[in-house]
Amino acid sequence: MNTIPVIQLDGVGIRRSDGDVPLIEDVDWTVMAGDWWEITGAHGSGKSALLLALAGLVPTAGGTLTAFGEPVLSGAPKPPGWIPRVGLVFEGGGRLLRDLRVAENIALPTGYHHNCSLPEAVDRVWPWLEALDLERLADAPAGRVGRAWAQRIALARALSLGPEILLLDNPTAGMDPAHTVWWQGFLLRLCQGHPLLQGRPMTLIETTDNPRAAMNSLPRRAHLENGRLIVPGPRTDPV
Repeated sequence: MNTIPVIQLDGVGIRRSDGDVPLIEDVDWTVMAGDWWEITGAHGSGKSALLLALAGLVPTAGGTLTAFGEPVLSGAPKPPGWIPRVGLVFEGGGRLLRDLRVAENIALPTGYHHNCSLPEAVDRVWPWLEALDLERLADAPAGRVGRAWAQRIALARALSLGPEILLLDNPTAGMDPAHTVWWQGFLLRLCQGHPLLQGRPMTLIETTDNPRAAMNSLPRRAHLENGRLIVPGPRTDPV
């Protein structure tokens, strides 16, 4: 059993994107493989900024961030192979290329990282379209699908490289009950080990404005308030 944390934060701070004022300070947090964390907090508390820092998209401010056992220096190149190992779903299905087909959007990371043509990449990711019930939308322009389906497309794209960690920013915001139930069930399958991941449990970190009732003690919860991440219980407790 791997006892090395997949993510470790020791005294880490995160600045606002528009200046040097700290948004979050002195984060001490350990995430083990297979954990499922739900980060709660008011609007503007820094939930999205925390995910962007974990994805390596914004620099940290002080402290030590370790990913997959390797220290990550602020502003320095990320550890080799880190990007394919971390998937990120932006809120509202953002960052899709509206003029590309749905299948092409999902396949873009695979084409880039495996140096293959887009049609070949679409073939490689097709099992994810089937798993997320997206086959009927495969040829539709991404800009013409509804918000809930755009969010599911973004999820398929984030999963296409088989990451070890999945970061989700408020994934069910504004969704109707049917879509929300689908997300709850699918995330549980990922955490327990999806067949397309060869049964490997995925580490999940999601933010939410509206925490839901926990399912079988999943997920664990941490809370952002007044620039601090409040993590209940021992940091290395299993989920």
